Formats: sequence, C-alpha cells, structure tokens
Amino acid sequence: MSWPRVTAFWFFAGRVLVSLAVVCAGSAVPAVADGTDLPAVCKTSHKNSDGKDAKGKQVKAKPSDDDDSGDDDDDDEGIRFDLGGACAKLTGSVSYTYQQANKSAAGLPVFVNPNGTVSSGKSSNTVSASVGLEATRQTKLGEFKTTFAAEWSKATGDGTTSGAAEVSGWSVGLAGLTVGYTGTLMSFWEGDFLSTVNAPGRTANTVVYEYEIDDDNKIAAGVESALPTAPDSDSGLKSFDFSDPVYTLRYRYETDPLTLHLSGLVRRADFSESPLLPFFPNTATVRTGWAVSAGAKVPMAFIHDDDEASVQATYASDASSYLGITTDLTTFQHTIRSLGPTTGWSAVASYHHVWSDEFESNAFASYVKIDANLLLARPEAQSLRTGVNLFWKPVDHLKFGIELGTVDIKLEPNGIAGFFNGASGHALVGTLSMAAEL
Repeated sequence: MSWPRVTAFWFFAGRVLVSLAVVCAGSAVPAVADGTDLPAVCKTSHKNSDGKDAKGKQVKAKPSDDDDSGDDDDDDEGIRFDLGGACAKLTGSVSYTYQQANKSAAGLPVFVNPNGTVSSGKSSNTVSASVGLEATRQTKLGEFKTTFAAEWSKATGDGTTSGAAEVSGWSVGLAGLTVGYTGTLMSFWEGDFLSTVNAPGRTANTVVYEYEIDDDNKIAAGVESALPTAPDSDSGLKSFDFSDPVYTLRYRYETDPLTLHLSGLVRRADFSESPLLPFFPNTATVRTGWAVSAGAKVPMAFIHDDDEASVQATYASDASSYLGITTDLTTFQHTIRSLGPTTGWSAVASYHHVWSDEFESNAFASYVKIDANLLLARPEAQSLRTGVNLFWKPVDHLKFGIELGTVDIKLEPNGIAGFFNGASGHALVGTLSMAAEL
C-alpha cells in the first residue's frame, strides 16, 4: 500500500472518529470517556456489566480514585450515552502497522493479516478500522445486553484489492444466558501485543449460560458451532450450524488481586472425508475429541503497582483449533493441509510492566506442539514465538508502539509428503504501529 493511500486513510478515519464523537456528544445525555459525567442509566447498568466487549474479550478494569464511587465507570474506553433508556457505549479505532521480517526459510509463514490470511513476504503494511456498540438495560429478569462489532482492514498479501470488511462479533444476553458470535469459553490469556491477540484465538457461534456462585466464583456452560478437525478458518456468520456441536464448560475465580481459569470441552470428531483415512491407526473415522485448559493472572505488586503476569496451558486431542494464540492458530491453518487425528499442547505466558503514565511494556512467549496420529508416520509441528514491546501514549486515546519478536517453526513430515504446506525456519520480526481510538 502506497504512502499517499495510507495518509488518505488516516485523514478519512480521523474525520469518522471525530464525527462519531460529535454525534455522541450532542446526544440527549452526554458522557465523557473517563466516566466523570456518566448518564444516570449508565451508573445503574454498569454495576452488573460482565465487562466484555462484542468479541467476548474481557475489558480490563481501572482502579477508582474513590472507593465509594461504585457507580462510576470502570474503564476509560469509548463514549457512553443514553440510547432509548439503555446505557450505550460506542467504541472505535483506526491504526497503521508496518512489519519487517528477516527469515531463514522462503516458505515460512510470518505475517498474519487481520482477515485471517497469511503472508510469507519480508514486509507488510496494514491499515485497519473498527467500530463497536454495546447497550445494557436493567430488566425484571436481570441485565439485558446487546453487543455488535465490525472491522475493515487492508494488508500486504491479504488477497484483496480494497481490503476486507466483516462483522467481528455480536451477542444478545439476558440473565446469564448469551447467544452470539463471540470468543470460546476456552479463552483466557490476553496480551497487548502488535502481533498477537488472545489464546485460544477461535471465535464461534455460541450459546452460553453463566451462573454466579458468589462475587468471586462463576461457572459457565456452552455449546459452540461445528468445528473442523484440523485448524481451519471458520465460516463466521455464514453458518449458525450446531449439527456437530462442541460442548464447553468453564470455572472462573476472579478477585482484584488474582484470577484463576479452568475449562474443558468435548466434541464429535468426524474424519470420514479425510484423504489420509488409509493411514489412520484404526478403522474408526468418528472419534471423541476433547481439550482441557488452565490459566492464571497474578499481580506483581512487589515489582510495581500495576504489573501483572498471565499464563495459560492447553492440551487437546482431536481439537487442535483450541491450541495456541491467534497467530499460532492462523499459522497452522496455513500449514496443516490434511484432516486427521491429532494431539497437542500449548502454553503462553506474558508479563506487563508500567513505566509511567505514558510508557508501558509487555513480554511474552508461546509454544505449540501438534502430532498427527497416523498408522505409518507421525508428522509433527512445533512453533515457538517470543516478543517484547514498548508503548508510548503521549495523550489520551493515541498510542504508538514498537515490538521485536522471534518465530521458530519446526515441521517434521516423518514419511507423509504433502501433510505440511511450508518449511521449518526462523524469523526475526520488527513491528511499528500507531493507533487512535475513541
């Protein structure tokens, strides 16, 4: 993408965000992002908010300066306003990202584009814009909440001429029951990185019920739409198919200083259409897939008040789409070409450090290992990613970032030619980014 187009994009996106802000500021009950002038309906609704956005991602709470201000907003994201008696929150962002890689294998997939495609080039330019709207209303049955999110992106090597736009998430929830296109119950780890999103990275059509045992303990059960046996791009909103459901269960213990996560799933794994069928270790083409995951987020106040460490580990049998962070998942979508029985495990850990009000850093490492259980061979895939970054926030809602990361991928066909697309290799990846948000 040429620099004139990038400049034009930023000019257009900036005008869009300013226009949105003006519209919201001119609403009947205005609200500013820091929560100092919340509409009355937002002060009552926000008490029981589940703290998640339209993609199912947990929004990190901000500590309040006043311990008695329980009705105040707990995050500084977006603009809140009264929407027909409901508390609405509008969010939006625009960003530009440049990535440069130095790699040892020509076919090594390095860059993961926002639309889910993989580019194996040495450099990449990406521009993106997103918008989200959520509304909450208190009813006799409890809180009624709706969310919607959409995004547009254009990246080098993404297979499009003018970018791709899509609905990235939506949900409707009442009294603990939520239906929508959101993150899986298996997800826990989240990091502020330019090259990764969360773990696992799968978004699916779901029906979930969450029960609050007490203020600190919650349990949730859900059903997710059909899942491919090997990592593969899901169909998103095109299909709300529960003919081959994935059953999930999650337990969450969450307090201000500590969060613990346990989750699991079972599914029907059908390999009847696999071209590798003759190589299976037994004649069963329908197997029971399952996975378990555990995670923890621990404050590191003895180093700095706002520092924290986060970790998640997952083991999966015939459910490899639940392994790894988003970047790992998309890479293996590109790498593993054939459906077949698999086992594997993954782990990711990160550390967040705050230097000052303007500067903060993150460091992470993730590892994924997948084995195919075939009769004459056991193809293996391994990947190790590391990264460290620094963010500078000179003013509210404007952020510049720089990140340096490594990628090591090892593919062992072990006698089955054509199982993998690509080759083993190592890459060093540098990333520069700037983003503005409501």
